[in-house]
Amino acid sequence: MHSDLAAKRAVVIRLLPIGLVLTLSLVGILYFLVPPLRDVDTLADRMVVALRCAGVAALTLLAGIQAIAGHRGKSEAIDPIAGAGRESRVLQIHARYTQNTLEQLVLFVLVLGALSTYLDAGSMHLLPILTAVFILGRIAFWLGYLRDPLLRSPGMAVAFMINGLSLVYIAYRTLRLVVGV
Repeated sequence: MHSDLAAKRAVVIRLLPIGLVLTLSLVGILYFLVPPLRDVDTLADRMVVALRCAGVAALTLLAGIQAIAGHRGKSEAIDPIAGAGRESRVLQIHARYTQNTLEQLVLFVLVLGALSTYLDAGSMHLLPILTAVFILGRIAFWLGYLRDPLLRSPGMAVAFMINGLSLVYIAYRTLRLVVGV
């Protein structure tokens, strides 16, 4: 049993860098390819962009909810109480995807809002770029999970990287603001 766990960990650890490199590469390349946004000079303008990007990113959660509803409607799990324990493997994966997406999306929405207060007009195109990469990461997470739960790690790394690095940046900028450095 212990060697099975070690083998699974090895797979996850080998796959994580793929998501990390993919995230940094995509964001970096797109940052230079995508032109700056227009008419985002005020804080209100930038916050509107953040809110709109959050709405687009929320489609990943809606997709998971819809997948669960569709599978429940065709199985004994249509009554989640009476059908408890009879959820198919696919339904369980959809539910786990949806739960994880909710968790990641909460962080991502906060990241978008906070970044919109720190980014200038010339770098605001980063928010739609992060949104697109976040969505691609969620898709990779879900498809990987459906294929083999261990294959979800590159997609998970994408959301973790975007949220983690952004939150560190936000904390740094906020600390500088508070301390006055």
